[in-house]
Amino acid sequence: MRPVHKRYLWEMAPALLGYVVLIMVSVAWLKTLEGTAARTVVTLLPVLPVGFMIRAMVRAIRGQDEFERRIDLESIAIGGAVGGFGFFTYGMLLNAKVLPAPPAEAIAIWVLPVLLFTFGVTKCGINWYYRTR
Repeated sequence: MRPVHKRYLWEMAPALLGYVVLIMVSVAWLKTLEGTAARTVVTLLPVLPVGFMIRAMVRAIRGQDEFERRIDLESIAIGGAVGGFGFFTYGMLLNAKVLPAPPAEAIAIWVLPVLLFTFGVTKCGINWYYRTR
C-alpha cells in the first residue's frame, strides 16, 4: 500500500468512527432537548467528522499519481451524474404524485451518502475496467 493510501486510512478511520459515535449520541440526545440553540448544536455534531472525511478524501486525491486522479475524476463525474439523475428522477416522480412524498429532510439527508456511494461503486467499476484492458 502506498503512503498516500495509508495516510488516507489513518485519517478516515477516526473520522468515520467519530461520525458513528456522534450520530448515535446526537439522535439519542435530541430526544431530551428543547430549545433551538441546543438542538442546533447537538444536531450538527456529526457534521464535524464528515468534514474530516472530506478532507481525507481531498488529501488522498491530491497525493495520487495522474492515473489514480483520472480514475477518481471519472468516478466522481459518473457517480455524481448517476446520483443526481436518480434524485432528479425521484423528484419528477414526486412532482407527478406517482410516489408518496416523504418529509423534505428525509430526502436532503440522503444526498451526500448517495453521492459517496455512487462514487465508490463507480470507482470499483472503473478500476475493474482499466485492469481488464
